[in-house]
Amino acid sequence: MTAPAVVVAVPARDEERDLPVCLAHVLCSLTHARALGEVGRTVVAVAAHRCRDRTRAVAAEMLAGHEQVEGVVVEDTTSPSVGAARHRLVRSALRDRSGAAEDWWVLSTDADSVVPLTWVGSTLAAARATGSVAVAGLVEVREWEAEPHVRAAYDQLVSAGVGETGHSHVYGANLAVRLDAYDAVGGFRDLPHGEDQDLVDRVRAAGLGVATPLGPRVTTSGRVPGRADLGLAALLGRLADEIGQRTATSSGTLSEPA
Repeated sequence: MTAPAVVVAVPARDEERDLPVCLAHVLCSLTHARALGEVGRTVVAVAAHRCRDRTRAVAAEMLAGHEQVEGVVVEDTTSPSVGAARHRLVRSALRDRSGAAEDWWVLSTDADSVVPLTWVGSTLAAARATGSVAVAGLVEVREWEAEPHVRAAYDQLVSAGVGETGHSHVYGANLAVRLDAYDAVGGFRDLPHGEDQDLVDRVRAAGLGVATPLGPRVTTSGRVPGRADLGLAALLGRLADEIGQRTATSSGTLSEPA
């Protein structure tokens, strides 16, 4: 069986500070997977989306000179939304691909996130074990300065969607879709938020399998405010405001759009 090819797509907006750590961990995970024979061709693609800082230059510096991992940097000044930026990045990264679409996987994370060493290999293993064409993983939040009762409310919100063997959450920071399935449903759509959940919903609506493993988990920033207007940071800020006014009495599923 031929090892699948992998492209890791990372949208970034004014991320010159956090991007080096993100890319260092992505490169380590890909190199680790290659050493174990879990992947074949590997590509890391970064979109400098409407940036005002050195994000593009930092990405180019980080991805230059790797023998085993190809680097693609897209300066995107026109995509109107993070969903459009993700889709354009995937298309740019795969412009020169070889092999059939079912031999490629699109993995997604965010520039303020840190993937574990086994992220690539374990994600693909979860897909194989369940016969799935997509894998929606979990995240853990770091750098969130919140009162204990606010953090407890957030943890309850997340826990409500987590079972013994799977969960109901979707995060763009920890998501993988096989390319043939990605193409079949139209990829990421031009949405200002929730493009990750929307993509997974369409994969499921097409009758295709989505694995929801409890690990590995990606660590992502809880900074408030965040880069995406309606992303995870917006939810954390809104939760803090609401809890400051009243005690949270409801729970539900959580989606991390960007």
